[in-house]
Amino acid sequence: MINQFAFMARRRKAMLGTTGCMMALTAVLSAVPASAQEAAAEPDQSAATADSGGDIIVTASRREQRVTDLPFNISAYGGEQLERANISSVASLTRQVPNFNIIDAGARTAAAQIPIIRGLNASQTTSNAARYFQSPVGFYLGNAPVTGALPLYDISRVEVLRGPQGTLYGAGSLSGAVRVVPTDPQLGETSGTVAASVGTTSHSSDPSYSFGGIVNLPIGDTLAVRFYARQQREGGFIDAHDVLKRQGDSYINGAPLLADTSDVANSPGVYFNEKDYNYADTTSARAALRWEPTEDFSLSLAYNFAKSKGVGGNIDNNSFEGGASPLDPRIQLEATGDYERSIPMLEPWKRRTELASLDASYDLGFATVAATVAYGETKGESSNDSTISLLGSPYGFFYTGAPANPRAVIPVANNDRDRSWTQELRIVSKEGGFIDYTAGVFLQQQRRKIDLFVYAPGAAEQSFAAGGSRTPIYHGFFGEPDATYIPTLSDSLTYSQVTSQRFREVSFFGDVTFHLTDAWSVTGGARVFKQKFSSDQDLLSTLFAPPGSPEVDGVGVSLTNSASSTKGTDQIFKVNTSYKLEGGGQIYATFSQGFRRGGTNTFSTPEINPIIFEPEALVVYKPDRTNNFEVGIKGSMSRIYYSLSAFYIDWKDPQIDLQTPYNLFPAVVNGSAAESKGFEVELSGPIAIDGLSFNLGLAYARARLSEDFGLPAGDGAGSEVPNAIRGVKGDQLPGAPDWSGAGSLIYTHAAGKGEMTWNLGFDFRSGTWNQLRSQSTNTPASKQSGYVMLNGSIGYAIDDWNIELYGTNLLDKRAVYAANLRTLNSIATLGNWGNSYSVSRPREVGIRLSKSW
Repeated sequence: MINQFAFMARRRKAMLGTTGCMMALTAVLSAVPASAQEAAAEPDQSAATADSGGDIIVTASRREQRVTDLPFNISAYGGEQLERANISSVASLTRQVPNFNIIDAGARTAAAQIPIIRGLNASQTTSNAARYFQSPVGFYLGNAPVTGALPLYDISRVEVLRGPQGTLYGAGSLSGAVRVVPTDPQLGETSGTVAASVGTTSHSSDPSYSFGGIVNLPIGDTLAVRFYARQQREGGFIDAHDVLKRQGDSYINGAPLLADTSDVANSPGVYFNEKDYNYADTTSARAALRWEPTEDFSLSLAYNFAKSKGVGGNIDNNSFEGGASPLDPRIQLEATGDYERSIPMLEPWKRRTELASLDASYDLGFATVAATVAYGETKGESSNDSTISLLGSPYGFFYTGAPANPRAVIPVANNDRDRSWTQELRIVSKEGGFIDYTAGVFLQQQRRKIDLFVYAPGAAEQSFAAGGSRTPIYHGFFGEPDATYIPTLSDSLTYSQVTSQRFREVSFFGDVTFHLTDAWSVTGGARVFKQKFSSDQDLLSTLFAPPGSPEVDGVGVSLTNSASSTKGTDQIFKVNTSYKLEGGGQIYATFSQGFRRGGTNTFSTPEINPIIFEPEALVVYKPDRTNNFEVGIKGSMSRIYYSLSAFYIDWKDPQIDLQTPYNLFPAVVNGSAAESKGFEVELSGPIAIDGLSFNLGLAYARARLSEDFGLPAGDGAGSEVPNAIRGVKGDQLPGAPDWSGAGSLIYTHAAGKGEMTWNLGFDFRSGTWNQLRSQSTNTPASKQSGYVMLNGSIGYAIDDWNIELYGTNLLDKRAVYAANLRTLNSIATLGNWGNSYSVSRPREVGIRLSKSW
C-alpha cells in the first residue's frame, strides 16, 4: 500500500554471511564419520510413548533421556495425549500446562500473542499488531527455531521447559522454551492415516470441521519420506451488529454506502448484521525426508507450511446498552449480550507461515556432531476496526470533522513479515564417562517489517460536501474549526507507519557435566553472544501537515523518517547439581539465566517534530535478563511419576510492549525490576482400577513488579509529561495467574473386539490483569475472574479404525481472558461502545473418525 508513493520506497540490502556459514558447516560434516544417534535426528515415534508411569523419552538436553533422568523442570506430552484433549495449537496447549499461559483471542492474533511461563510478562496482553520485541519463550520445531503459527498435527511429542534456558536455547528463552517434535519418517515402513472430524459449537450455527491424511513411504532400505496435509475450520460464534455496508469489496478503503445518494454530506449509512462472523480456516502441510545410508549417518530435510484466513476474532462486548449512535442519532445501535459485538466493520485477516530445515549428524565414536540450518518466514495481513478507539482519543475530530461525519469508519491495516535464517553446529558427547559435554555455535539473521496504515474512507468527500475547504490547512490539536475538511490520499489513507528491524547474532554455548559419583553430578553452562539490532521508520500523515509540506494527490502530507541502532556483547551462565536417590528419583538445584535482546524504537522526537513527538528517553530499550533459582525432586514410585519444584526468578529491566499514552506510538520500554516465585507439582500414572490412569498438574507463581518505575511521554501538543508510563511495586504482572492447573482421568478397557477409552479433563486459571495496574490512566487496567474448564472424549478402536466423541468447554463457560475498556472519550457519548472482551470458545461437541494402515 505505502509502496504507491515513491518517496516512501527504500531498497533493502540482502542478508549477508549465510552462504559462508553453510559452507563451513558442510566442511565440518564432511570431515568426520557419522551416526544415526540423536543430536539432530530425533528418536522414532515409539520413543515418545509413555510407560505406565508417564515417563516420556525426550531430547531437550540434546540426548535421548527420560523425563525422570533430567535434573531440571520439564513437562512432556505425547501426540495421542494431545489429540485426546483436542489440542491443535500452542494456545490450546497452554491450557494443559500449569504455569504456561497465552491470552487467546483467536487465530487472527497469532503474531500478537505473548507466551507466558512462570508469569514473566509485563506487556499488555492483547494487541492487533505484531509485537515489536522478541518473544520471552523460545519455540522450536524439532531443532529449528520457528516464528509464526504452525498447527500441532502429526506430532510425536511436545516438550515444555520451564524457567530460563538461555545457555542452550539462547535469546528468546527468557522464561522457558517449547520444543514441538514432529513424527519422523520411518525407515522400512509403509503406513498412513486418514482422519476427519465435525463439531457443533453452542451459540452458533457455523460448524467446525477438519480432514487430512498422513502417509509414510520407504524408498529402499535407507531412505523414507513422510507427508501430511490437513484442512481445518473453526466455526464462528460471535454475532456482529451495526456493520456499515461498503462500496466495492475492500474493508480497508471502501467508502460506506449512502442511504440517500443525493446527500453526500448528511446521508445515513446502510447497516447490516453478520451472524457467527469470526471464523478461521487453516490449511497446513509438511513434507519430510530421512536418509540413513549407514548406522553412523543421518540426514533429515523438512518443509512446513500453514496458511490461515478468516474474519474477526474471539472478541465480544456484552455490556453495550445500545441506543442512538454517537455519530448519527438517527441510527439506533443494538444492545449486545454474550458473544455479540457492535462494530462498524468486519475484520478480515490472513497469515502464511513457512519453515524449511536441514539436520545432519555424524558419530565420532566419543561424541556426535550435528548441524541444523533453517529458514523461516511468516507474513500476516489484518484489517482492524479503530473507529471507536480513535474517536475516543484526542485525535477524534481529525477523522470525523466538524460537523461530525455520520458514516465515520476508521479501518487500520496491520501487516507484518518476519524472515529468519538460523544455523547451528554442535557436538554432544556420549554418556557413560566421568564427563558429559555439549558445545556449539549459533548464528541468526532476522528481518522484520511491521506496517500500520490508518484510513478514513469517504471522509474527504463527506467533509467537503459538508462545507469544509479543500485548501490544505495545518490541523493542530486545539482551536477546532467550525468546518474542517478531512484530507486523505486517493485511497483514503490518512496515516502510515512503516517499521523495519534487522537483527544479527553470533553466539557460542556449551555445558559440562561432572559425574563426581554414581549418584552425584554437577553441571556448568555458559553462552557468549554478540548482537546487533537496528530499526528505521517512515511516517506519513495527512492530518498533521504544516504549511509548505509536500503534496501527494493534491494533499499536504507530513513526512518523517527516523533510524536507530544498538549492539552489544554479553554472557550468561547456568549451574546445576543433582543427586540420585534410592528407588530411581533425584533431587536437584539449579541457577540459570535467561536474556532477551534489546532494541530501539523509531518515532518522532522533538528534533524531528516539535508537536507530535516522544522524548529521547524512550528511543533505546535495554536487554532484559532473568536469574532463576530452583530446587526440585522428581522420579517414579510404584509406577507413579512425580515432580515437585520451587523457584524464585529475579527479572531485571523487564521489557514492556505498549502504545504511548497520548500519541499512541507503538514502543517497547523497560521497567525497573520484577520477580516471580512459586512452585509446580506434577503427578501421573495408574490408579486402583486396572486400565485407569491419571495426569495432574498444579502450579503457583506470584509474579509482581518489585520496584517502582516512571517514564516520560509526549502529550501530542508539544509538551512532555513526566511519569506518563509507570509501574508500582506490587503490581501483578499482566496475563499471569497466581494459580493454574490441569488434569485428566483416562480409563481404557476391552469392549467387544475392540478397545474403549474414556477421558475426562479439566484446566483452571485464577484471575489475571490485562496490563500493569498502574501503567496509564488513559488506558485503564482491568482484572478478569478465574475459570475452570472441562473437556472429555469417548473413543472406540477396532482393528485400524478409531471413532471418538469429543467435547470441549463442557460446562459452556464464557471465560474472559482479557478486557480492553475505553474511558478516555473525546466524544463523551461513546460510553462503553468500545469495550472489548477476549473470550473462550463456547462448548463444542463433535465426532472424529480415523483409519490407519
